[in-house]
Amino acid sequence: MKESPHRPGSPPGHRRVRGSRWQVDAPHALRAAEVLRQLDVDAELGLDTVEVTRRRSLVGRNALAERRKLSAWAILVDQVRSAVVLLLAVAAVAALVIGEVVEAAAVAAVLVINTIVGFATELRAVRSMEALRRLAATVADVERDDRRDELDAVELVPGDIISVEGGDRVPADARLIEASDLTVDEATLTGESEPVTKSVDAVAADAPLADRTGMLHLGTTVRTGRGRAVVVATGTATEVGRIAELAASTETMQAPLQAGLERLGRTLSLVVVAVAGALAGLALLRGLDVHEIVEVSIALAVAIVPEGLPAVATLTLTVGMRRMARHRALVRRLPTVETLGSTTVIASDKTGTLTANRMEVVDVVLAEGVDAQRLWETAALCNDADIAPDGDPVGDPTEVALLRAAQNAGTDWRHLRERHPRRHEIPFDPTSKRMAVITGTQVHTKGAPEVLLDPNRHSELLAAADDMGGRALRTLAIAAGPGPPGPGPAGPADEDELFAAATVLGIVGLADPPRPAAIEAVAVCHRAGIRVIMITGDQPRTAAAVADQLGLRTRSAVTGAELDRLDDIALVRTADECDVYARVAPEHKLRLVQALQAAGHTVAVTGDGVNDTPALRQADVGIAMGRTGTDAAREAADIVLTTDDFGTIEHAVVEGRRVFDNIRRFGQYLFSWHLAVVLVVTASIALGSPAPLAGLMILWNNIIIDVIPSFALALEPSSDDAMRHPPRPKNEPVLGAATLRRILAQGVLVGSVGLTSYYLATITMNLDLDTARTMTFVTLTTAQLLAVFNARTDTGSGFRGATANPYLWAALALTTALEALALTVPGLRDLLGLSTLDAMSWATALALATLPLLLTQSTRILRATRAREAIRRHRVGQDGGA
Repeated sequence: MKESPHRPGSPPGHRRVRGSRWQVDAPHALRAAEVLRQLDVDAELGLDTVEVTRRRSLVGRNALAERRKLSAWAILVDQVRSAVVLLLAVAAVAALVIGEVVEAAAVAAVLVINTIVGFATELRAVRSMEALRRLAATVADVERDDRRDELDAVELVPGDIISVEGGDRVPADARLIEASDLTVDEATLTGESEPVTKSVDAVAADAPLADRTGMLHLGTTVRTGRGRAVVVATGTATEVGRIAELAASTETMQAPLQAGLERLGRTLSLVVVAVAGALAGLALLRGLDVHEIVEVSIALAVAIVPEGLPAVATLTLTVGMRRMARHRALVRRLPTVETLGSTTVIASDKTGTLTANRMEVVDVVLAEGVDAQRLWETAALCNDADIAPDGDPVGDPTEVALLRAAQNAGTDWRHLRERHPRRHEIPFDPTSKRMAVITGTQVHTKGAPEVLLDPNRHSELLAAADDMGGRALRTLAIAAGPGPPGPGPAGPADEDELFAAATVLGIVGLADPPRPAAIEAVAVCHRAGIRVIMITGDQPRTAAAVADQLGLRTRSAVTGAELDRLDDIALVRTADECDVYARVAPEHKLRLVQALQAAGHTVAVTGDGVNDTPALRQADVGIAMGRTGTDAAREAADIVLTTDDFGTIEHAVVEGRRVFDNIRRFGQYLFSWHLAVVLVVTASIALGSPAPLAGLMILWNNIIIDVIPSFALALEPSSDDAMRHPPRPKNEPVLGAATLRRILAQGVLVGSVGLTSYYLATITMNLDLDTARTMTFVTLTTAQLLAVFNARTDTGSGFRGATANPYLWAALALTTALEALALTVPGLRDLLGLSTLDAMSWATALALATLPLLLTQSTRILRATRAREAIRRHRVGQDGGA
């Protein structure tokens, strides 16, 4: 065992401890020797066991902090503390106190069902931190006590010497001390689409994360080569740990539907208390006893509160979720479906979402007199990549792209490699920027055009390379020539002669091109009033080129360094003006999302890497890539795309808009019924009559009349112009002003015919109370069932396109059958307080019930006719003027 001149031990004065964490400030900006000195470690020997134990006692294990989960009990408590639930609970207790056991049990049953539905919807584990922690669950090749060993990565401490090679996952943040042909895929951390070539060189202290070529970072993957490094940060002190803490401190946004339903519940509760108090006072003035007052108050509470609303809302969102799944968008949180409908900005990652996440040859310029087949054969032979029989690529993305292009050009590269076996290789070197493979008597080379091309002989090809570079293409020159007679070059001078003697065949331009579907989807989003902005860790020139092809509003990219110089006010202004951001860190993406939200936007964010998790959690809708994305991104998101295609988001937005339209449809239908019942009850009490409906009658109809037709309205198909109008405002209520006006009109109409039926029965027809209530029951339920056609559309006939929703007719048939059971089955009829009707009572009730539908539809048809006539006159006037 080697002796060390200085064995790592007690601090010599240059090691820094901040709190309980070792820290080397900006290790990427220091020479490797200086980092080793600050960490007091010998690169040849590594740390000894005693020192490792001492350091672990200071910094802890190489693991990310666990986030406390929301317990099932906490979710359950959250379900039962809403204003509507408490209101119904009070009504159930009051009914029990006055001896109405059946009514109390019925209200309690509704409460239990709603609570179970809400609990099942909300019960989910927040796993984003668990996914981040899994990035540290790997094995590390560590040098300790002058020997190499494989250890669990959680045992690493700052100062450990680690070794990595192709295929390894980096176990901690580390400063490179040796690197040989080392490239690392850092896309999950930086968004950089190309593997990064690593070296031991220091870079500027303010270099962005993607440009710190002397560093390895936890969770990234080594693509090629090998290297040795000294660990500088573990656990929460790593870049991944910093992102995890940033994500943990980010609040998940509440969906507009959730917020709207909560406001609606509080409003309904205040209405119930106010109206019940007023009626109780009126009943006392009329001399009613306490029992009657409580019974009327319970009937009123049951009449106002829409017991079926949570179940119908959940079904609507669930149907939307399933339809989105058919378009390869998996929804993890139900309210997200509705939120998509109000999205005004989509902040998209570039690589893999807007682009194919696959390098492709997009341009080729051949040297004069060169056959394309020769170029592709050379590109296939000077290549370390492979494509498995099942199509899976193995190797550097650029070399895979060259191999695919050769294959598409008709080159049988497998047979070619068999006929021309490799006898020597000059590996790609980041300094020389070139590579060569010798087969038989031939040499096949590729490299940077400025390295392989002679300006005096290849001016046209250099101009072509400059043009490709201006379009953000990665350029490679391909050349071939006679090889050396021996086994290979003897030294650098021989290598230079070998490359110089090769004949240039052409220039190849490669890029990760935009998906065709993404280009069309961006255009559709723009027509729908949705901004699309691109946020990427890639180079500004690459980002600008992709943005130009996608048709984004701004073509030049704002960098993360420029964002750092902006205060919050200036950032809001920039976020409103620029659509392309490059070389951004996780903090930049998070700040951009927050700035857009501060400006009043509903923001959807796409991402696939660890670096995206804070922004995904902050967004109103977080969308993760399911095929190429990380577990961390998927667990932080609300929606996971199994296609990794931006076009899928367009389909999801259409579904979100359909869901909101249907929520308004059944909201109009449902609340107009409750308003009608409240008007009938309050008006009759105010006029000194007994309540025209008993509490159980109201509760029965709230379940039957509310829920079943509302389910059918929730299944209405989307309109053809769903993406031809701008998104609704973020803070627009679930039931907007126009919808409230329709609810008021429909409720007054249905309530009026119900009240008319009640007084015709009691005064004109001299029916007893039970029969009068039954006639009112029939009038109200039939009128409301027919009102489902009024709720289908705001303009024109409600019967137009009704055959496109077969669930509507099934719902009407089922509801009619259940109402008939309530009127004919003796046991159920007696429980609800109903009685039989004669022919005159039936005829009167049904005639009155058709009036709201006839009045509403005739008014809408007349209005639509007038609008068409006005448009016709306007066109005629224009033609005449012409």
